[in-house]
Formats: sequence, structure tokens, C-alpha cells
Amino acid sequence: MRARLMLLILLIALPAVGVVTYDFARERRRAAAQARGEALRYAVLASRAIDEVVETTSALLAALAQLPDIRAATPGRCQALLQARLSRHLYYANLGVVGPDGLLRCSALPFTPPVDLSDRAYFQLAVSARGFVVGEYQVGRVTGRATLNFGYPLLDERDRVLGVLFAAVDLRWLNEVAANIASALPSGATLTLLDREGTVLVRYPDPDRWVGKTVPEAPLLAAMVAGPAEGTVEVPGLDGRARFVGYRHLQPGEGRILYLAASVPRQVAMEPVDAAFTSNLATLFLVTVAGMVVAWSTATRLILHPMDALAGAVRRLAAGDLSARTGWRGGPGEIAQLAGAFDEMAESLQRRTAEREAAESQVLRQLQTLTALYTAARNLTRSLDSHALAGEVVRSCVTFGAARAWLGRVEAGGAVRPVRWFPEDAPSPPGVVVRWDDSPAGQGPVGRCVRSGFPVVEGVRSDPTPAPWGEAALARGSRTVAAFPLVAREKPWGVLTVYGLEEDFFTPERVEFFQAFAHLSAAALDNARLFEETEQSLRRLQGLRTVDLAITGSLDLRVSLEVLLDQVIAQLEVDAAAVLLLNPRTHLLEHAAGRGVGPGGAAVRPGDGHAGRAVMDRRTVLVSDLRRSPDSSLSVRAGEDVVGYCATPLVAKGEVKGVLEVYTRRPLDPPSRWVEFLETLAGQAAIAVDNAALFADLQRANLDLTLAYETTLEGWSRALDLRDRETEGHTQRVADLTVRLARAMGVPEDEVAHIRRGALLHDIGKMGIPDAILLKPGPLTEDEWAVMRQHPDLARTLLWPITHLRPALDIPYCHHERWDGTGYPRGLRGDEIPLAARIFAVVDVWDALRSDRPYRPAWPPERALQYIREQAGRQFDPEVVRAFVQMIESPDLSALTREGVSGRG
Repeated sequence: MRARLMLLILLIALPAVGVVTYDFARERRRAAAQARGEALRYAVLASRAIDEVVETTSALLAALAQLPDIRAATPGRCQALLQARLSRHLYYANLGVVGPDGLLRCSALPFTPPVDLSDRAYFQLAVSARGFVVGEYQVGRVTGRATLNFGYPLLDERDRVLGVLFAAVDLRWLNEVAANIASALPSGATLTLLDREGTVLVRYPDPDRWVGKTVPEAPLLAAMVAGPAEGTVEVPGLDGRARFVGYRHLQPGEGRILYLAASVPRQVAMEPVDAAFTSNLATLFLVTVAGMVVAWSTATRLILHPMDALAGAVRRLAAGDLSARTGWRGGPGEIAQLAGAFDEMAESLQRRTAEREAAESQVLRQLQTLTALYTAARNLTRSLDSHALAGEVVRSCVTFGAARAWLGRVEAGGAVRPVRWFPEDAPSPPGVVVRWDDSPAGQGPVGRCVRSGFPVVEGVRSDPTPAPWGEAALARGSRTVAAFPLVAREKPWGVLTVYGLEEDFFTPERVEFFQAFAHLSAAALDNARLFEETEQSLRRLQGLRTVDLAITGSLDLRVSLEVLLDQVIAQLEVDAAAVLLLNPRTHLLEHAAGRGVGPGGAAVRPGDGHAGRAVMDRRTVLVSDLRRSPDSSLSVRAGEDVVGYCATPLVAKGEVKGVLEVYTRRPLDPPSRWVEFLETLAGQAAIAVDNAALFADLQRANLDLTLAYETTLEGWSRALDLRDRETEGHTQRVADLTVRLARAMGVPEDEVAHIRRGALLHDIGKMGIPDAILLKPGPLTEDEWAVMRQHPDLARTLLWPITHLRPALDIPYCHHERWDGTGYPRGLRGDEIPLAARIFAVVDVWDALRSDRPYRPAWPPERALQYIREQAGRQFDPEVVRAFVQMIESPDLSALTREGVSGRG
């Protein structure tokens, strides 16, 4: 017996060892799964931070790319714009514009040109992909920092690349973000960002050691490249230690994929489990040894002999005789107590066997109820379509044994509107609702259920106001009806009404079952409602973004309104829409754009009709049914089938710009969110109208200002000719001829305008020369020539404060410089002389030689042209001389060889 007890204790200990071992293996798997999940969670968390930087960068570059100063890399303005953006975003090391030749043209940080960036990956990808791209790890040539650059191409109207706008994200900032995220990971955890070539972009911890290092052979990189876009693996990390790694692929732009990995050392994750396993084995071993010692010493004295006495009774009981008893009652000693306990056990076993048989049938019924609820709950999770879910709810009620069921939605105003019913052989009459208020019509089970929030059960005949199917249910044998509240988030959502065939169909257990099913249904229906509202909100946000892009991307009001109306019809699910704009001259509302409407009718006066009332009252006008409130001004535009109508004013900066109208072919009774979104779209339309008006006014003002400048300059030139009578007409002639020569030499048209202004003002400095010198009939003395040679400096002093005329200053200031460096006022040589001054110098001398002067007559064309050829390379630029001679000898300029007028140039 003792040996058996020892064996028994060992056999008892072996399962315990197995359980501990199994639990150890399970805990290791759980720890591994937990470590993988934590690693993946932190990888996703870190990727969201990086995705936010990428999305912010993409939006910033797209917005900057629309600015003219950025596209043209305007000196000063471009840098100021980029510096302003750089100061708002701490994670950027620099912002800049690279020209199509790869040279840096503009930067938020100062730089010393030239800076060649044509070899940068982001530049090459942006030029080839023509979209937002991400580059590779690099050390900036301007910032000197390790950065990850993003590029965005600047395209003209013909899709030609004007340059590349870039943003350099400071990798030190990304590593600080990684440190903040990874600080919550266990000891020894890492966070790493790699590109496809294996270059480390972000590393926590020890970024100084790893960032910029390339590890293409690392097993971690190979696992992430070969794996799905998001997952977990167990591979050696960059430091060679076995790790649980959660990773995610990032594709921030065209042409490059980044890999983000968060890892936990396997040893760190398994350490608590290994320690617990060792402790459990040691405890089990000590308990087993102690049990064997106690069992050996007590087996003979306390167990062996008394057990023989009980063996007979046990054998009888084991044979199925539940009446077997030992017959010992209240004797002394443990054997007597054991015998008495055995007898009590036999009696209890006999009694409990009978009770168990009765309980088994009840458990079976409860199991069937739970199975039915589980199946129904699973079916309710298969869809987020509220209409389909409502149909599944009423069908399930019939499956549970009901004769028929219908589901209604609680509405404000004391009504419950039927949504779905089953069977569908008795459809809901159009417009039928059930009341739930305190009126006589609301005293039925549905009304009392909504008001009380508890189930209501009664006979079908006793319902004073039967539901739409009450009479049909009674005719088909239904005897009882029960209404169950559908409550979601402590608010009444609807009512589930169920009909039974038997008088006692709704037992307490069945009422409890249907109430539990109603709770499940309410939660599922409310989740579906929230999902549909979320989807609708997302679509509307996307629609607003589309309208914003149209407004910011184009100043064509027609295009913006067409995009707006498309979104109105798509998002608000209306049949037609139109925009009427208020004409500031006639003060009438005139048709500007429409979708689903006919041509615009007669103009509407503010205050007339629904649209005029919306403008006058500055509020939204909603007409549910135009048949009850007709408006003759609508029939021309939308046809006779219009039923619902809504108009909201377009108000920008406190001023009414027009009205936005929508039409439906059904009665219109929208929720407040629908009206709010319509008013938001109206606000966008008002902004578009206001922007278009401001742009038109700005264009007119710029044109008027330009014409005023040109008229002023021509007036100055005529004033100079009137003062210097000997050069009358000289200014206009040289200006026209200079413009011709500049165009013949391929000078861009925007620079030609400045050249013409400079030619008109080339002698503006002579206004500071005394008349005694300027109008002297004879030759000038050396001192007088010294005074005369001051007129270029006087011209610069006069024109430099006028910002608009600074680009035209090259000719007034430098037209007396000579190619060989002997000119004045600065003695410039060769290409140091501005091209505009070199062109004008030839034309000025030509006109002077062809004009009569007090000290000589005008030269013939051949002699003047020969003189200009001789001065090529000394006084004039040879290239300019060649172009001038070719132009003068052309047939269409033969009039230039005629005799000129007299004067001193």
C-alpha cells in the first residue's frame, strides 16, 4: 500500500510537471506574441509620425508650388517665403528651389552659389516622375546636416519642368521622435528606419553610431523587403542579437520605399517566463518530496486497515447500488467518521442524481437560448448597412419562434416610423407611423414601451391603436404582442415589435431572451448608423477639399462653380443645383452656373421668391414641398417635376454675393447636418466669387498702373527733347530702334520692356546739366566735358529710388561705357557692361552720326555704318555690331537710312 501511495504521489506529480511545462511553453509563445505585437504597435505608431511629416511636407510643397515667387525663384521674395515656412516647421532643415539645370536658385538658408544638386536622387526622381517624391540619405551641401529630402516638380502649362521644390527633413529631429516613441519599449529595444539600399535613416538608441551607415546584408532588411507591407518577424538585429521585430513599409512618394522596424530582444522578452518556470519546478519538487515522506509514515496506521472495512461498501456503490451504506453512525475514531461521511455521500449522491436529471433539461434550454443569441450576434456583425441589419433583426425574431415582427425608428415629434418588417406579405402603407407621445394614439404597447424604456406585453385584441400589421397579425392567428425598446448609448433608438401565436408565448424567459436580443440589435444598428455617418462625413470632407483645391488652383470662377455644384449634387444627393450671383450694377440675381437645370430664367430681384428672400434675410430658406408654396421664378430653370427646394445665401466678408439653390424631385425634410453642410458649401462658393472679383480688380489696377508708368516715361522723354532742341525726336527714335535690335538678338520679352524704358530715359541725367553747357553751340572745353560726363551718375541718383525703374537703369547709367574699358563713368570693360547698355550704345551713336549737329552735318548711312564696323571691339560689342549691321541692311528697315535731325547726344 505504501509503495502504491508513493507511486500515486509520483503519478500526481507527473501531470503537475506536465502542466508546468505546458504552461511554460504557452507563456513563452504568449510572451513572444506579446513582444511581436508590441513591436508592431510601436512600429505603426512611429510610422504614423513619419506619415504625418510626409503628408504635411506633400501639402506644403504642393501649396508653395502654386506661388508665382516660388515658381520663378524671385530673389528676396522666394527666400522670405521659404524662411517663413521654415520657421513654422521645426522638423525641416531647409526649403529650396532647384532650377532645371540642377543649380540651387533659392533657399530658406543663405548659400554661396553655385550649388549643384543635379546628382541628388530627389531631384532626378521629381524630374522623371513629375510628382511628389522622396530622396535618399544625404548630408546637405547648404545645411551640412544629415537629412531626408522630399521633392516636388514645378511644371509649366505645357508640363515642362521649371525646377524642383524640395524640403529637407532633419534626421536629428526624426531620431528625437524615435527616441520619444521607443522610450516606452522594454530595455534593449530598438527603433530603426531603413531605405531599400539598407542605409540607416533613424536609429534608437545610439543614432550617432548607426545613422548614415549602410547595411545591405542585414537579415532584418532582407526579411522586411521580402515580407508583406506590415508584419512581424524573428531575425537577428543590426547588432546580431535575436529579436522580435515589428515592421511596416512606408511609401512616402514616387520612386522609393522606406522600412520602419521596432524590435525587442528575444532574451529580454523571455526572461520573466524562464524565471517563473525555474521557480515553479523547484516548488513542485519540494512539495512532492514532502508528500512522499508524510504518506510513507502515515499510510499503515491511518489508511491501510480502515480502508479494508470500507471496501465492501465501496464495491457495492461502484456496482451501481446507490442504497449501499456502511451502517456506522456516530462511532469514535476516524474510521467511523469516514464511514458516516460515506453514508452521507451515498445519500447525497442519490438525491443529487435526481436533481441533476431535472437540471439537465433546464441547462439544455439555456444552452439553446445562448446558442441562438450567439448566432444572432454573429449575423449582426456581418454588415454595417443599417437597412440590411434591420431586415436581419426582424427575420431572426421569426426564426426564434415569433409569428411576425417589425422594427421602427423613433423620431422627434412623437412618431415611430417603420423601417423593416417580416414576413413581407403585409407591406407598410406609405406614410404610416405609430405614435409614442401622450396622445390617445400613443397608448398602445409601442408608445408605452418608448416612454417607459421597458418591454410591454399584452394581447393583440387589447391594443387600442394597433400597429400597421396588428389587424393582419390578428387575422393570421396572433394572440399576443410585445414591444421591446432599442436603446443605444442611453438614448431610445427604436422599437422592436414581436407577435406570438399562443396566449402564453411571451414567458418570462422568452421576454428576457427577446430583450437581450433587442440590446444586441440596438448596439449593432447604432454602430451601423455611426459608420454610415462617419462615411458620409468623410465623403463630405473630401468634397470640401475638392472644392478648396478648385478655388485655390484656379481663378476661373466658372470652373470653381462647376466643381462646387458637382459636389453639391453628389454629397447632398439632390437632383439639381444652381448658383445665382448678385449683379452689383443691376442689383438683380442672375443665373451663373447650374447642374440638372435648364437655362437661366429672368433675373430675380432680392426679396422676390424664395431665392430673393434668402438674400434679403441672409438665412437659409427651406421649402419641403413647392406644390404647397409655389415660386414662379423656379419653373424655368428646374422643370415642373421639382418638389423640394432649399436656398442659402453666399456671404463673404459680410457682403451677399448671391444664392445657392438645390432642388429635389421628392419632398425635402433634411437633418440639421445636411443643412449645415449646404451652408458650408455656400461659404466656399462665396469665397470663390470674392476671390474672382478681387483678382479682376487687381488685374485692372495693375494695368492702369503700368499704363500710367509708360505715359509718365514718354512724357519725361518729350520734356528732354523739348529742353535739348538740337536732339528733338532723338529719344523716341533710339528707343524704337533699340527695341528692334534687342528682339533681333533674342532678348526675352519681359526684359525688352525694361530696355525700352531705359532708352527713353537714357539722357535723363542731362536735366542736371546747366543750359550753358548743354545748349552751347560750339565745342565744349575739358571742364565742360567733365560736367557733361556727370549725367550718367545724375541719372542713377535720380532713378535709383524708383523701384519700378531699377531694372531699366542699365542704359542711363552705362550707355557711355566702351568695350575696351575707356568709357565712363566706371570704366567697365567687355562683358562687364550690361547687355542693354551695349545694345543701346550702338543705336545711340548711329542716330547721333545720322543727325545734323552745330559742328558738323549728318553723315550718310554708308559712312555711319562703316564707322560702327570700325569701332567693333573698341567702342562696341562685336556681336552687337554684327546684329545691328544685319538689321540695318535688311529691306524692311531702309527708312532708317534717311537724313536725321540735329542735336548734341
